[in-house]
Amino acid sequence: MEKEFFYFTPKHLWREMQIEPVNNYDACKLLVETDPIVSDSRYIVKKGSKHYDIIPYLDWMQFLISEKFKNILERENFNGYKCFAADIEGVSDTYFGWLNICEVGPIIKNDWDKEITWFDLKTWHGFDIFHLKDTKMNVCTKEVRDVIERENITNIKFESCIGVEV
Repeated sequence: MEKEFFYFTPKHLWREMQIEPVNNYDACKLLVETDPIVSDSRYIVKKGSKHYDIIPYLDWMQFLISEKFKNILERENFNGYKCFAADIEGVSDTYFGWLNICEVGPIIKNDWDKEITWFDLKTWHGFDIFHLKDTKMNVCTKEVRDVIERENITNIKFESCIGVEV
């Protein structure tokens, strides 16, 4: 059996805002609720000026999401993630930190040329949004991707991710 999912990341756009947290964090690991940056989520703008629905940290793997994006995910009752309040110095728009709290996997194989990743489907427990084991790869169901595209969420890129039973 096979099921299609989608790996999502911030999409590079011209003059996009990129931020850095005021507090130190480990850029090599997935953020968790006990990280100091969750309880004191202050950021400074390091590059760019355009506000999109996703604002990446300079390392590109962690990001904040807009209030619009958060409201859509909540309205649709999608699960597998948490948000926390964030404050970007000099920015009046409301953004939230992103925590991907559900783990699936491991990765079985990657084909970087075709932009496809495979993982063990037996480890998926119906989460709408999750990360792949030992990675910071955010993955969502087709339903989540369809809603995000329909609602015109900006600054997001999707790549195929296939769950297969091994």
